[in-house]
Amino acid sequence: MNKIYQKSFFGGKTAGFTLIELLVVVLIIGILSAVALPQYTKAVTKARFAEALINLRAIAEADKVCELEKGEDWCNINDLAVNVSGVADKEHAQILTDHFIYRASANPMGAGFRAQALYRKEDVCLCVNQEGIVVDQGDHCMAKEPSFDYAKLLNLPADVCGCC
Repeated sequence: MNKIYQKSFFGGKTAGFTLIELLVVVLIIGILSAVALPQYTKAVTKARFAEALINLRAIAEADKVCELEKGEDWCNINDLAVNVSGVADKEHAQILTDHFIYRASANPMGAGFRAQALYRKEDVCLCVNQEGIVVDQGDHCMAKEPSFDYAKLLNLPADVCGCC
């Protein structure tokens, strides 16, 4: 029986790849993807929360300005001069984005915080108070429990926000 030989890149003749060689390559690719996928997920999550932190700081600053202008202790997010890309839900005084629900100090669920961001995919909330930004996770606002330790991931203190 004649075999069809191909000239190898290295100069010798070869009859192609064996099944073992192909399985080893597939195994190596599987191991690399199993290691890389969780790191990719963390990087994407950190990027989403970085955007949320920027929006929260903007809402908190606009809330301070609104309170000074109105002379009141609480401002509705609809009254703030802030540019957060999303859909304004005027009835519930919140801004909805793909990943977060933003609220300002006048929200009845606000618990005294200037700004809040509830992560829509997991049970995680970011809040801005007088001391800074805190992370609240696992307070049963959403159906899905957190998959990361977000306080550690974002390097922020954990505290109770009351986003629900």
